[in-house]
Order: sequence, then C-alpha cells, then structure tokens
Amino acid sequence: MTGSGELPDMLTAHCPRLDTAIGEALRGHPAYQPIRRAAGPMFGGRGATCARLLALVLAGDPLPGEDLARFRDLGVLAARQAIPLPVLSEVWDLALAAAARSCWSVAPAASFAEMADLTARAARLAGRAREACIQGYAEAPREGGTSRPLRRLLAETLIDGAPADVIADAAGVRLAPAYLVLVCEAPARTSAAHWQRVSERLDACDGVLYSGDLGGLAVLFPAADPLRAEDAAAEFTAGLAACTRGPVHAATSLLGGLADIPAALEEASQVLTVVKAIPDAEDRPYRADELLVELAILGQPDIRCRLAAVLSPLDAGTDLRRTLEVLLACNLDRERAARELWIHRRTLHYRLDRIRDLSGIDPSSARGIQLFRAALTSARLTSLERDGGHDGGADGGADGGADGGGTDGGGGAGDDRAGGQAEHASFPPPLSA
Repeated sequence: MTGSGELPDMLTAHCPRLDTAIGEALRGHPAYQPIRRAAGPMFGGRGATCARLLALVLAGDPLPGEDLARFRDLGVLAARQAIPLPVLSEVWDLALAAAARSCWSVAPAASFAEMADLTARAARLAGRAREACIQGYAEAPREGGTSRPLRRLLAETLIDGAPADVIADAAGVRLAPAYLVLVCEAPARTSAAHWQRVSERLDACDGVLYSGDLGGLAVLFPAADPLRAEDAAAEFTAGLAACTRGPVHAATSLLGGLADIPAALEEASQVLTVVKAIPDAEDRPYRADELLVELAILGQPDIRCRLAAVLSPLDAGTDLRRTLEVLLACNLDRERAARELWIHRRTLHYRLDRIRDLSGIDPSSARGIQLFRAALTSARLTSLERDGGHDGGADGGADGGADGGGTDGGGGAGDDRAGGQAEHASFPPPLSA
C-alpha cells in the first residue's frame, strides 16, 4: 500500500501534466476558446484552476461560495456568447473525463481504493460547480436579452440529459414526470414566416418544450397521459403539414421518465431516418413498433445488399423504380398512381408486367409488393446515408425517359414532368437534423 499522503503528493506533482491533458482534450473544440477567454479572468487560467480544484478534492472541502459564484458567472457569459447548453456540457464532460484519465494513469495499483474515493469526491464537487454554471446560464436571459428563451434552453437541457430543475424554476415551468419526444422535418422550401407561425403555436402550448427549427425540430410533449401526448403530437404534425403544405416526416418515442429523454430522442431520430426512406410515408408521427422490419433492415448490411439485388434488374427498363415508388405512395391505388405519373392506366399495367418479367417478382402479389417496398426503403436509406441525411431524390429519378416498348401514348417529357411531381409529393428533400 502507499503510505499516508503519498497519493495526494503524487497527484499534486502531476498537476502540470493534468493541465496539459485537459488542454489536449479540449483543443480544437469550437466552444473551447470562447469559454477559455471568459474563464481566464475569473479563475486565473486553466493551470491555476486545475491546482485549486485538485487541492479542494484532496482536502475533501466543498466549493467555497466565491468559487460557486465564479462558475455561475461563467454560465452567464457562456449564455451571452450564445454557446448552446449541450455544447457547454460537452466541453465540461470532455474536461472531466480527461482529468480522470490523467489522474488514474499515475495512481499505483495499491492506491486504487483511495483513488476511487478521490474520484467520487471530485464528481460531487464537479456536480456542484456544474449546477452553479447551469444556474448562471438559466438566469442570463433575464439579465441580458441576448441568449435564447428559457423554455428552449430547458428543452435542450432535458435532451442533453443534464440537471434541469434550476432552469425549470427560472422558466416558471413545472416539469412533467415524463415527456413524449417528437422529432420532425419539414420541406426545404418552407419560409421564415412558416417557422414564426409554428414557433408561436408551440410557445402557446402549455407545458410543451421544443428545440431546433423546421429543418430539424424536437418537441417534448408532457406525457403524464401518454395517449393524450400522442394525440397532441399527431395534431401538431398534421397542422405543420397543412401550414408548410407538407409533406412532413415525423417520429415519436416515449421510454420513461426525464432521465430517459436522451434515449427517446435517439430512438425517435432512428425512426425518422427510416420514415424518410419508406416510399409510402404519411404526414403523421411514426413509432418504432410500427417500423420494426424497416429498423431491422437498417442494421443489417448483408440484407440490404441482397435487397439491392432485387431492384437491380429494373434498371433494364425505364421509370420502373419510380413507378413502384409512386404506386406505394398512392397506397396501391392504380388509378391514382397513373394520374400522378401522367400515364394511361394500360401503361401502368405494362410497367408492372415489365417489372415482373425482369425481376421474377410479381408486384401485384402481397409478397411481391412487400419485398419491393423493403428493397426501395433499403435503397433510399443508402442514398440518405451517402448524402449525409439529405434526400437528394437519386433513387426516384434514376430511370427517367420514355417508356420501353413505345406503349406510353403520352409518355416522354410529360411522364418525366408529372412523375417528378409525384416523386416530390412522396419524397421531399428533408433537411438534416
């Protein structure tokens, strides 16, 4: 075992390297320099801050009131510099993780129990400092008008998984025991006026919190009554689609209490990725249990390769993939699909027969259309991944031109034009979240 005072002496001597480790972990982070400029005058630089906080941990002392005030002021300055709270939290976590790794790297094996106790002390001290920082961040909007509204800040805090009581009190919001998380994206052509109307509506909803904009919006609906929360999310999505003239992609998740909000956001975001890929998506929120097959495809690269092989024979024809996409978007209504494609219904039948002949799969059968739907979804997922989440419409328009065989009496350019309209109705180019 180490002798009395040996580990504290080692850590004190290690302090300069601890300072270096934290600096290396934070170097290059976009928020580091503004935070460093704000913290320097208050704490005397990173090295002095490391030495002071390490001394408090080793002595087992709590943070003095003057230090808590400094951390509060740091939060105020971060808010006034418009540093988002999740980014501030990320910097905080990076610094703490780097400090812990650095200290543990020099601790002798015989001192692990003592080191664990010191780590627990440091966590408690850091938690108190972080709470003071968040309190300052929350109070900044009332002291100066430059930071974001408190309700948006509260939503970001819950989404980040950070303590939210201080901000909720400052915002005058009584936190619900649980929240339904809705994520949605509106078409790229929506204007600032659309967003103003939507945000005003959200601000008027009692207890509803939100973050983002129409390019990637996260809304938290109080879910003491889950069914009521689902109805509210569906009503909001329908209103958003009507306001922006849609289509709108949306997904929801409700996993438990406040601590489960980050996981719910992750699940809803994954579902949203699939919703943007399915060819028959509606203007409503989808839940994970509605898209289990598609979510399974998302995580199976081998299956997705095999599904790609299902579609590859269709490249021998023209407009065949797009025909399937529009047919699915029209809920298999052939008359409507023909109108959307601006072709005669006989031409639609010809194309479906051509698809069957080329692929060996009958799109008129239940099994066949399900397989094609899965294949188109998989191809769409691949396109979204390649474009970084942006829907470029690459899949739908790959087969443009007149129909093979010359049976399309009015096809050609008209088919391309109307088909493009049908594709636009089914696959808007969503913004990345």
